[in-house]
Amino acid sequence: MQTRSSPSVSSLHSLAREAGMSSFTDTPKPILYRRLKENYNLNRLQRAHKRGLKRRVDDDMCDFDADLGASSSSSSSSYPDESSPRAMRHAGRSARHDNELEPWDERRGDPDDSRSRKRSRESSKGKGRAGERSRTPPRKAAAKSGYSKPRDAGTKLVDPIMLTELPPGALTFEFQRPNGTGVVYHLNSLIDYFLATGDFTEPETRIEFSDADLKRIDEIAAASQLGKSSVLAAKLNPTRFNDAKLDRDAIVGLERCAGELVADMLKVIESNDPEEGQMRLIMYLFPLFSDLHRQLRTADAEYSSRCMDHFAAYVNGPPNRPTVDKFGFLPIVLSFFRQVRGS
Repeated sequence: MQTRSSPSVSSLHSLAREAGMSSFTDTPKPILYRRLKENYNLNRLQRAHKRGLKRRVDDDMCDFDADLGASSSSSSSSYPDESSPRAMRHAGRSARHDNELEPWDERRGDPDDSRSRKRSRESSKGKGRAGERSRTPPRKAAAKSGYSKPRDAGTKLVDPIMLTELPPGALTFEFQRPNGTGVVYHLNSLIDYFLATGDFTEPETRIEFSDADLKRIDEIAAASQLGKSSVLAAKLNPTRFNDAKLDRDAIVGLERCAGELVADMLKVIESNDPEEGQMRLIMYLFPLFSDLHRQLRTADAEYSSRCMDHFAAYVNGPPNRPTVDKFGFLPIVLSFFRQVRGS
């Protein structure tokens, strides 16, 4: 890259001569280029050298015109038509020499000009962003399901909890987030979510519902005669959900332990030692997994069924990169999953 972006050796010698350097003729090109760039202002040297070349070309042109005028006055057999081509050839050689000094000027321009253009673009871009921010309303339009916006005739909202469309005239509650956006929930599913989980945070962002929000939910539910328990009273009585949280933590712990065993099974499937893998599956992994699955199914049968689906998909691998089974362990593990699930 340095050879492409740096001037030629002859140009670097000219710049070194312009800078007053000594014993530069035997210096390698990369070292000379680095010295000019670090110890001298390379851009200034190039501009000064370019101005000097232009001055010399102008002086040569003036001398050439004077000589041409003197020769034409003394003899009519001179070549008046050759003056312009000779001058053009002379200027062309100088222009090629200038382009050789700065090969990147045609693409990037002068560094100072490029920096000024960059600053102008940034300032105009910043103004554009500021204008866009000033035109953007404080509450963003609802691009996702459940976000509130001015409802037109064809506008349809989806409950973020049940992921079902809110029917016309359904009892809803709009939760205002700190950033100004509003999310519309079906009131029945929101109250059931609070009372079933004991988690009084928004399901999407985990932003906690304030006591004022919960009180407003109770007031709307009481006015509509939904027959639901008070969510504010449930929040103020945390011991009510101690048993449920303990059971949930125990189920999640069982699922994580079983998941570690499934990861070990996948390592056995992809290993290069079939004898060691067979002994590990039969004597260690399969018995432990059977016991953990039995406890998980006893605590929550539906949750254990979803876990088994996930385990089977994990062992099979994604469609674009399935699991590499060198020794035929994959069908054995999947058959074991089916037996455990059906027992």
